[in-house]
Amino acid sequence: MPILFAIAGATGIGKSRLSLDLAERFDAEIIGVDSRQIYTGFAIGTAQPSPAEMERVKHHMVNFLDPRETFSAGDFCRNVRELLEANPGRNYIAVGGTGLYLQSLMLGLPKIPKIEPGVRAGLEEKAVCEGLDSLFKTAQEVDPEAMAGVEKENAQRIIRILEVWQATGRKLSDWQKEREGGIGQVPVFWLQRSRENLYARINARVDKMMADGWLDEVHRLAKNVPLDAPAWQSLGYRELLQATSPADVARVVDEVKRKTRNYAKRQLTWFRWQIPSVSVDLETLANPYEYIVGQI
Repeated sequence: MPILFAIAGATGIGKSRLSLDLAERFDAEIIGVDSRQIYTGFAIGTAQPSPAEMERVKHHMVNFLDPRETFSAGDFCRNVRELLEANPGRNYIAVGGTGLYLQSLMLGLPKIPKIEPGVRAGLEEKAVCEGLDSLFKTAQEVDPEAMAGVEKENAQRIIRILEVWQATGRKLSDWQKEREGGIGQVPVFWLQRSRENLYARINARVDKMMADGWLDEVHRLAKNVPLDAPAWQSLGYRELLQATSPADVARVVDEVKRKTRNYAKRQLTWFRWQIPSVSVDLETLANPYEYIVGQI
């Protein structure tokens, strides 16, 4: 099987370094499984692999999409299947924390009938007029299972859940039980740390993003990328752009830390119930790298 295994885990858990070592060990390339790292230019705030890391191991599905384009789980699956079919002799490791992408790739896409564009257009207009918070609450009431792990800023996912409900009368989570076109189950290693350690790593990573020039990146992107582009939904970008003073920036940084911690918590809940995996405790295992190698 071209995809040898997947390394998954909450944001900030430590997937990148371990996956690079494993990719070199298995002479494999990395397939990014992250819905935010796909956009070109939006690098620092989404924690894209660095140029040095991408030179060390070839990455796919990272830093490749125009920020003005939308990208779905279906798009991800199609792109990855095309990659695998074009390179049957290569090894790959899937790495990331967007569970929906990984689940759809393995199990296939739900057999949802085609939905008239007007349904989505109506919901998008409602989001503009009433705000996304209203749609977020409605989606939680309509389909709490599908909303597990979904951030309030994730307009694309929220609207998708609501359009399926409105157009078909069935929950997206119900449709997801009827799938087709998956590549089959691959071994998934779920990285874990204590909650206290994970949260400390998240806080430190946000501070490093700021030190690495995230604020400059935001203002540079604003000169070329329309503010209604999907890439601006990535956590912290719009908020930093609107900050007008050092105090505002500090407030946004604290808010990004809090929201990222909450997102990590939702990821933990989602993966626990949605994807069978082998737990890898990065704090208690003497050598997580050797442990995973021994499982393959």
